[in-house]
Amino acid sequence: MEWVLGNAGTRQTAIWYLNNNVFISGAYGPTLAAGWGLRSVADFNRDTHPDYALFNPVTDRTAIWYLSGPTFLSGAYGPTLPSGWELVGAADFNGGGKPDYVLYKPTTRQTAIWYLNNNVFISGAYGPTLPAGLELVATADFNGGGKPDYVLYNANTRQTAIWYMNNNVFVSGAYGPTLPAGWSLVETVNDL
Repeated sequence: MEWVLGNAGTRQTAIWYLNNNVFISGAYGPTLAAGWGLRSVADFNRDTHPDYALFNPVTDRTAIWYLSGPTFLSGAYGPTLPSGWELVGAADFNGGGKPDYVLYKPTTRQTAIWYLNNNVFISGAYGPTLPAGLELVATADFNGGGKPDYVLYNANTRQTAIWYMNNNVFVSGAYGPTLPAGWSLVETVNDL
């Protein structure tokens, strides 16, 4: 299992290699360009190495940085998002074997899935609209169903929730743990 870390002050990324919950080793990854944020990690080019999905909220641009372990190989721009939408994560929602973008629009609480072929937009579908107070913060397969699920978070109550998904359709949900005061949910990490 790996954890990808980011330093907001220096924009440096790092990868920690774990054995269960034990730190084994680490390596610095590439430093992000100013204005860009790391939003997800997924294998976009299917070379068995996780890649970075980046988002620039000023320009609404997305980019994919192709990596080999912690080493930057090359990059490509992904699709530009419509104004007001944010890139939240990347996971294979339609079972096509390639990561798709998961988008969220905070002003309307609408979610959407953009189906990709590497860094190219193919088509899209709206996902469920979230209840007031909840934000979509990450995706991961929580029930072992082979499909990514939504991870939701309420910053006021610190309550987490999992919405089990079938592609872009809500199937059922369950509350997760309430986080301690002073902490917030940042990212979920599957075994990369």
